[in-house]
Amino acid sequence: MQERRVKKFLESQYPIPEFLCRNGQEDTTIASDLDASQRKVYCALYSSMQQLQPIDAKLEYRLPMLVGLRAPELLPSARSSPFNRQETITPRFAPVPDFPAPEPPVIGIPAKKPLAGYEPPFQPAIAPSGEVSTILSAARKPLLAVVDIFPPSARIIDSAVATQIADRGDYALWATDVQKHAKFLALPNTGIARVLPAESYRLDPNRLRNRAQPTVAQRFPFVPLLKSNNGYAPRFTLEVADGKFRIPMSGMDYGFLINIGDLPLEELEINQQNISILFSEQVKLFLDYVPPNRLEALQAEQRRFLTTKVGAGFLPSLTTLASNQTPVALKNTYLLRLVQFQLPEEVITGEPISRSDRRYLNLILDTPSSDLLVAFRPVQQRFDGSYIVLWRVLAQFPEPQIVDLHRYVELD
Repeated sequence: MQERRVKKFLESQYPIPEFLCRNGQEDTTIASDLDASQRKVYCALYSSMQQLQPIDAKLEYRLPMLVGLRAPELLPSARSSPFNRQETITPRFAPVPDFPAPEPPVIGIPAKKPLAGYEPPFQPAIAPSGEVSTILSAARKPLLAVVDIFPPSARIIDSAVATQIADRGDYALWATDVQKHAKFLALPNTGIARVLPAESYRLDPNRLRNRAQPTVAQRFPFVPLLKSNNGYAPRFTLEVADGKFRIPMSGMDYGFLINIGDLPLEELEINQQNISILFSEQVKLFLDYVPPNRLEALQAEQRRFLTTKVGAGFLPSLTTLASNQTPVALKNTYLLRLVQFQLPEEVITGEPISRSDRRYLNLILDTPSSDLLVAFRPVQQRFDGSYIVLWRVLAQFPEPQIVDLHRYVELD
């Protein structure tokens, strides 16, 4: 469709582009109503379209792959498209049930799935071939060469750059956000983050996507709270769901938070010598709490702060003072305790450790971790439901350990 539009535009400016543009360059000996600059742009556009023509056959060959049809034979002499775009396409898969991923995840023990034996469809990895990439690069060159001819009022932005700008506008901070709070950000152990809606991180399984492209979580990971240490850094893991701030519980990560009211973040100090703004039970939870050092107990703590209850089975015996979510209130300060682990892939996936790698078992099971007390304050809400928050690390507790992790790996 785009090719037809460009061809129609070229013919409206000059009926026979082949005469005006020979070998990709404008022929100044041929009379036309176009001035010198317009001729350059005209011929650059025509040259680019000519170089893109070989891609048509490549697209027609690969398009049926995305709808579950057998790829047609590539015949150079064939003029008609082997793919009928007028017919309704039958999806390759039935719609995927809208079952959220279990949170917190179950590690180390068998767990039932919402549908027995069901596996979601495997998304395709869509990447241009080397031949197509070469054609696209060559077709871009004549267009980039004439960009400077356009006046400032009609300045053309490179589509790749425009996509990056739009992507950052949707998910990242804006420069004005940082400038507005520069004084606060000059303080030690402070930062600014954009807290996105939980839907931003959840992929729609019924929507075709390119598995080879990074997800939102990969392009815009949670901001680090401290400097990286040997490749690991604790992160400000927070999202918005149903009008509440929520701590996502992935792996063995968990946390809890409370709203402590309209208190200035710059002057906030919470320690054993300054606990006047907390109740005695809150002091025990936020300052004296020590994470368990066994995996099963850690999973129980995750469920405790997820459900706000502790106890066996369906008969909770006690309620906790904080949970992993609390209602959003602008210009209020929140207290957040974050416990995070970087679990080995072998524990998460259940991949067996080979006999030759057993000698490195201690290195494989090395689990960087962190335990932080953080205060944050939402200062602005965006139209998409995200929030701009300022944060400050108040305390750093000893790194939690998991002493029985070796029990949850498989040896080959």
